[in-house]
Amino acid sequence: MKQSWGLIQQLFKKAGVLVICLVTAMVILPGCDEELPPIIMVETEKPLLDTAYQGVVPSPQSKNVLLMDITGVRCNNCPKAAKLAHQISDDNPGRVAILALYPSTPLLLTLPWPGYDTLVTPEAQQIASSLGSVGQLPLGSIDQVLVGGTRLIDRSLWSSTVTDRLKKTTPFNIQLKSTWDESTKRSRVEFKVIANQTIPAASRIMVGLLEDGIISKQSDAEDTVGVKGIVEDYEHNHALRSVIGSTSGFPISSNLPAGWVIEKHFYFTPSVQWKPEKMSVMVWVYDETTKEVHQVQYIKLK
Repeated sequence: MKQSWGLIQQLFKKAGVLVICLVTAMVILPGCDEELPPIIMVETEKPLLDTAYQGVVPSPQSKNVLLMDITGVRCNNCPKAAKLAHQISDDNPGRVAILALYPSTPLLLTLPWPGYDTLVTPEAQQIASSLGSVGQLPLGSIDQVLVGGTRLIDRSLWSSTVTDRLKKTTPFNIQLKSTWDESTKRSRVEFKVIANQTIPAASRIMVGLLEDGIISKQSDAEDTVGVKGIVEDYEHNHALRSVIGSTSGFPISSNLPAGWVIEKHFYFTPSVQWKPEKMSVMVWVYDETTKEVHQVQYIKLK
């Protein structure tokens, strides 16, 4: 116990002020099963369009699956999980969307390395915590469904759960568009969520901004180059950078008729530290009560 505490103290000294911020986030956003107040991401501009209307009933899209990879930069086995997620996606082209969440807990596995940009976000912490207790890494969630009584599952269950979910149908279609304006360095993001059948239960729409190709330091149990177990230039992909709206999403009321359309348009300006050409917009719709993801689509930001 004394050795563990000594290690934590050393990490605190190395990370300085950043640790204070992360510990504060841990107090506010603990890893537990309780529902937390949604983080509201303040928009730089109000939506250009925010409307709902009756449209033509569309043919259902193929059901896509959302694979959440909950990970950390000090987690030795997390690169194995990332490789598995990519393999599952490659085996099901265009049908599996990967979302990498970098929460702030558990601290010993997620604490950013000194001198490197943090991938930890309060949005990732809250989304992960809303699904269960993040007491170890790596973990994953497939369409946020319960598997053996939990939504956060070991990677050994990812492939079989994805296979089962791909057999399902979806009650919602998602149409997504992003138009980049080089002069203003921002994108106009537009999406439509369309009911292809009558929807009795309330749902929510999430909009996430992801970045690929982030080079940073990573613990890796399989690495044998340089300092054993440490990769200085590891490539992180599908990392959640932010959300549009809040971490609980935009509400969709119950008892929607088939053909009902929810349409929203936004301008999004990436942070100067992010690379727009490496970013994507991801939209997913989930059941407000069960948390089950009905459908997910993503598109390049630029």
